[in-house]
Amino acid sequence: MARRVELGGIHSRALDVRFLFAYSVRMFEGPTNRKMFVVTCKRCRRDVPTSVSEFPFQSITVTCCLCGEVRRYLPSELFLGRVDQLVLHQSRRQH
Repeated sequence: MARRVELGGIHSRALDVRFLFAYSVRMFEGPTNRKMFVVTCKRCRRDVPTSVSEFPFQSITVTCCLCGEVRRYLPSELFLGRVDQLVLHQSRRQH
């Protein structure tokens, strides 16, 4: 049963319906759950994205977006996770 809103003596169910559609669906979406292969930078200790789409079986070279350090990482140092928020903010600023 819909709740009635009294507005100046007028009972209106239409007003309730308008409140339902007043908020965008995007407003209620949670954070994105996109996971990618990341490494933890050995200098600044932030999770930095790699350019690989599949798990590598050899070491890869990754440049940190924050400190600019170029390092080689073993496959055991790669993991499926989320990029650090500070790294995302920095990469958006550069584009």
